[in-house]
Amino acid sequence: MRTIFIGCLLTLVALILSCGGDSNQTSDGQKIIRFWQFWTEPNVKAVIEKAVADFETENPEYKVEITDLTWSDGHQKIVAAFSSGDVPDLLELGSDWIAEFAAANALTDLSSEYNRIGDQYVGWPSGIYDGRCWAMPWYLSTRVLYINNKLALRSGMHRNRPPVTWDELEQDSRFANRFKPEFYGYGVPAAEKHVLYKKFLPFLWTNGGDILEPDSAMGSRCALQSRAATEALQFLVDLSQFGIMEKQKVLDDLFMSGHLLFNLSGDWLYRRIDEANLDLDYYVAPIPIRTPEMGTPKSFAGGEFLTIPRPAREPLGAIKLARFLLSGKNILNLCVATGSATPVKIETGDNIYFSDDPIKQVFMQQLVTSKSPPVNPHWVQIEAELEWGIEQALYQKLTVEDALAQTCERINKILAQPPNQ
Repeated sequence: MRTIFIGCLLTLVALILSCGGDSNQTSDGQKIIRFWQFWTEPNVKAVIEKAVADFETENPEYKVEITDLTWSDGHQKIVAAFSSGDVPDLLELGSDWIAEFAAANALTDLSSEYNRIGDQYVGWPSGIYDGRCWAMPWYLSTRVLYINNKLALRSGMHRNRPPVTWDELEQDSRFANRFKPEFYGYGVPAAEKHVLYKKFLPFLWTNGGDILEPDSAMGSRCALQSRAATEALQFLVDLSQFGIMEKQKVLDDLFMSGHLLFNLSGDWLYRRIDEANLDLDYYVAPIPIRTPEMGTPKSFAGGEFLTIPRPAREPLGAIKLARFLLSGKNILNLCVATGSATPVKIETGDNIYFSDDPIKQVFMQQLVTSKSPPVNPHWVQIEAELEWGIEQALYQKLTVEDALAQTCERINKILAQPPNQ
């Protein structure tokens, strides 16, 4: 349905807009800005609503209508909206979806906005496709290694520092796993959509590998049949022997309850620990590297972006609202509400909320060297095949080499198709 709808959206949009009346004003003559967003958690939603109310106070000519989306069916609703032409004026998109809609010519080119404020924010690469900017970063997240200090001492980890190399991480996990089921070594990701691949990519990227070949046109070939990818996936399979394999929520729960030594997770876990007021002796560290010569540890970076659909009825109001939401004050409020340790606005990172917190500082440092998935219109399909391959190796249905070979074959078939097909 997604590919059929996206492929014909421009024709449908033109037809509907040519027949529609002026429905973007209130009875009082205010211009309506329709804003679709995904933040539905009550305390975060309250922050969004407060920011919108402040915007309306400063810009009384506008009235903002907020529509909530969910990650379970938000993508389908957005595609349906584009196919009907009844699109919002300002739209939040996950970083993985931007290239898909940009390739369909469904988004407004925001390159001028990037040229104007690009040096004030981080996270732009996910919003840039085919040499132009289509989305503005609003919220970013990355992954770091959580370490239970008490369990580290019990298991014989006496370096007084986190593991820096893969060998150290594997050795420490092996020692800790001797105490199972009292506690486990490494939190190994189970088969879980949109999560599993994020636990593999940090090892792949840190080892110098990639998902797609960077030198081919539009990254049109799979790059997973490489020594770097084989070593990274084999390492994840090896780690699975010295820990417990569960979904992310279970691994986070185990870490919080003191039953897991190592957990690769995001800043949401830090927020949970803080809100639960746990007496948990832990710290966080960057992703370990394969060897000391391998250079900088790279982690996964994802985020939420603000976009303006091309058929938007109030594009000028949408860009004004986007700029307002991206102000330092509103970015800080969003970070506090969500527990984010990685603000998109650079100067916001100097706030005492971040600068006086050693754990947030590690997240911010890791974000600098983190990467996002390739900006490719086929990414949603590529992600599914990548997770399929990782699962085949983790559950020992295929060897690492065969899993990567078959994954590449499946990805290359996807890449051979035109965008949105």
